[in-house]
Amino acid sequence: MGFISNLEAETRSAIGPSAHPRDPVLAEWFGAGGYANSGVSVTPDSAMRVTAVFRAVALLSGTYASLPVTVDKFMLDGGLETDKNHPLYDIIVYQPNKWQTSFQWREMMAAHFALRGCCYSEIISSGKRGIDQLIPLHPDRVRPFHAPDGKIAFGYTPPNGPQRVILQDDMHWMHFMASDGIKPISPISYCREAVGLSLATEEHAARLFSNGAKPGGILKMPGHFKDDIALQRFKKEWQAAHGGVSNTGKTAVLEDGLEWQQIGMTSEDAQFLETRNLQVAEIARIFGVPPHKLFDLQRSTNNNIEHQGIEFVTDTIRPGCVRWEQDMQRDLFNGKRTHCVQFDLDGLMRGDSAARAAFNSSALQNGWKSRNEVRRDEGYNRSNTEGMDDYTVQSNMISIVNMGKVMPKQPKEPSLPGNSNE
Repeated sequence: MGFISNLEAETRSAIGPSAHPRDPVLAEWFGAGGYANSGVSVTPDSAMRVTAVFRAVALLSGTYASLPVTVDKFMLDGGLETDKNHPLYDIIVYQPNKWQTSFQWREMMAAHFALRGCCYSEIISSGKRGIDQLIPLHPDRVRPFHAPDGKIAFGYTPPNGPQRVILQDDMHWMHFMASDGIKPISPISYCREAVGLSLATEEHAARLFSNGAKPGGILKMPGHFKDDIALQRFKKEWQAAHGGVSNTGKTAVLEDGLEWQQIGMTSEDAQFLETRNLQVAEIARIFGVPPHKLFDLQRSTNNNIEHQGIEFVTDTIRPGCVRWEQDMQRDLFNGKRTHCVQFDLDGLMRGDSAARAAFNSSALQNGWKSRNEVRRDEGYNRSNTEGMDDYTVQSNMISIVNMGKVMPKQPKEPSLPGNSNE
């Protein structure tokens, strides 16, 4: 009890009084956001208003959530075998808690990680099952810190209720590039200027079109209005006639010596569209996503777009899968090395019939999958036909030393009289 009390006191000291985690000032203190030089508040939640950020986060979280995942058992020969009887199998593969599917849980965890550089799920244990549920916690409400026993503990401030401490053994967590081993790097916080510029340009575009898609200017006249009421009435009538998107392109008729004078640059002069396009590439760099995945096809061709898709898997998705597999091994198996969680990257080919056909053909011809294993991977029932569980190879790839064992011996040609070398 004394150990827990000390942790709770340390947690209250680290977190301070309760406050809404999405407040910009508090978000900056937590390392999750703040104000950019463009003057806009940048937090993980406000960043999602940028279409490129929204698409990048949706792509990453959806990809991790849709990958086939299994709980495998280490075999004595060094291989792996799926263990559907393991208590964690149903939790990881199907339903980690009472209200979320595995897809929904992984999607939520991956979205938290993409925006905040961390994600947390509290481990709920009950009875002999060991782990009963994985309950996702909002990262803005969790503060990790070093516990006196050398492990990490987590101060959690629930939406309703007092702050409490969650020990490392009761938490599944992932951190991104924690320089001190505790505080993870938040992509949105570190790259707030790029995200802030995207927010600012979108806000500028909205204001631009709300004003008739024209920059500010002045109306000049030789005289003056009789009073302020006449001035306000004129401004109101001018705005009604020429402001807003619906009035864009209409011809303005100026009377009594009125003259329009432009005082600002046009959108083209400011290279406004180029700036917005540049920000898509900036967002793509932050999240490690190829621009064409964010529907920016300016630099994509039929020759390079396939390779960019492969790089997305090898350079972004695969490292993320390895991180998640190792963090699950640390948190969910109590240090035991008998089982592990495996993501199957081959699942990314599920929508590509040509790639699947070539992959399966190679597996069959080179003898590392049987026909029934291919049927299983493609979602078909196993066949009881003889030979469907056999491993086959091409005969022209057989070892030279075994050639005589499988090739029938050719009869010797009879020697002609007088042609003997004897």
